[in-house]
Amino acid sequence: MSQDRQQDVFVGYVNAPQTSVSFSLTEQELNDLRKYLVVNSKDSSKPSRVYCTLKSGVSKAGKNYQFISVYDKSAKSDQQYRKTPAPAAVVESDDLPF
Repeated sequence: MSQDRQQDVFVGYVNAPQTSVSFSLTEQELNDLRKYLVVNSKDSSKPSRVYCTLKSGVSKAGKNYQFISVYDKSAKSDQQYRKTPAPAAVVESDDLPF
């Protein structure tokens, strides 16, 4: 396989798109996240973590949505994430080229 790789010819230039997602949490929201800390089961000397997932999309009604889900280890097996609404809505502006 390494021989095939040496025969590849690279041409042109690709400018990969960049994505930036910003969100903010209040002090109370940060304190609330402490109850979702998950202890590292392999190495207890490592710090506990809170596992969050930012989800976004378009609803059936055509509206954009964003929220952060938090992994809740103590939840029932059919409910693995607790949905928390994102604090700021995306605002469309006219200065974009598309």
